[in-house]
Amino acid sequence: MIDALYGGVLGMIAALAFNRISIFQIKRRTDETSKIEAVGNTATIVIWVLISGLLFAAVFAITDNVAARLESIAYISVAISIAVVDLDIKKIPNSSVLALLIIRTAALIFAFANGAPLKETLIPSLVGLAGGFILYQLPMFFGIPIGTGDVKYSAAIGYCLGAFGYLQAALVMAAGLLVYLVYLIATKKGSLKTKSPMGPYLSLGVIVTVLFPMFGELSETVFSSLF
Repeated sequence: MIDALYGGVLGMIAALAFNRISIFQIKRRTDETSKIEAVGNTATIVIWVLISGLLFAAVFAITDNVAARLESIAYISVAISIAVVDLDIKKIPNSSVLALLIIRTAALIFAFANGAPLKETLIPSLVGLAGGFILYQLPMFFGIPIGTGDVKYSAAIGYCLGAFGYLQAALVMAAGLLVYLVYLIATKKGSLKTKSPMGPYLSLGVIVTVLFPMFGELSETVFSSLF
C-alpha cells in the first residue's frame, strides 16, 4: 500500500514534467496558440496528473522489482505524452520515439549485466522491432496512407515490449479503434474512411500491456525453444 502511494506521488510529478515536455514539442511544430493552450490548460493538467498517478500506483503495486518499475513507468510517461501530442497536432515526435529506444536499450544492458539470457531479452525485442515496422508498412501496399511517425512508434513499441508484447498491444489498439468506429457510426459522425491519429491507440496498447502482460511466459517458452 505504501509503495503504491509512493508510485502515485511519483506519477503526479512525472505528469507535470512530461506536460511541459509535450508543450515544448508542440511549440516546435506549430504556432497555433489554441493547440498549445489545449495541452497547457488546467483541466488537461489535472486529468494528466490523476491518470499518471493512478498508473504509476498500479505499477508499484504490481511489482517490487526496481528495474521493472523504472522501465514500466518510463514507458507509461512517454506513451501518454505521445498520445497527447498526436491527438493535439497529429504528429508523433521523433524525440519521444528515440526516448523509448534508449529506455529499452538501457534496460537490456542492465539485464545482460545481471546475467539475463540473450534469447529471452534481446531476440524478442529485435523480432518485435521488425514486426512492428513491417506490420505498419503493409497498409501502404493497399493504398492506405500511414504516417511515418506511426510506423516509427509501432517499431519502437515492438522493440520495447518484445514480439508477444507487441501482439497484445496491437490487439488492444485494434479494440480501441473498433470502439471508436462504432461510436462514429452510431453518432453518424464518421465512417471507415474517417482519419484518426493512431498515437493514442498505440499508447493505450502500450499501457495495458505494461500493466497486464498476457504473453510473458509464452514468449519465454517460444524463444527459449527456438534459439
